[in-house]
Amino acid sequence: ITQLVTEHIALNKHLHRIGKVASPMCTKCNMNFPESVDHFLLQCLAFANQRFPLFTQCANQQQNISLHIILTNPENYSVLAGYVNATSHLKQTLGTILFWRPIR
Repeated sequence: ITQLVTEHIALNKHLHRIGKVASPMCTKCNMNFPESVDHFLLQCLAFANQRFPLFTQCANQQQNISLHIILTNPENYSVLAGYVNATSHLKQTLGTILFWRPIR
């Protein structure tokens, strides 16, 4: 979660900023957007099917779907981990993210 919040994560926008890739653009879709955390979690068409449970979780909690809500509400963390795992996009650097549930 911390890497997503700080945007210091293996997505092209960050990797380009630190000189690891030539372009910050997303290579998974044809939308011509930088591969930022916002793009990865909310916009990238390549992961639309995997994103559905994440959006459903927010809708069930009657929350507007936003990057802030997804990353700051602990109720969303387990489904967020599920989304990241389902995309396999960050598996090489993060491995499998364990599901975390808040203590009530």
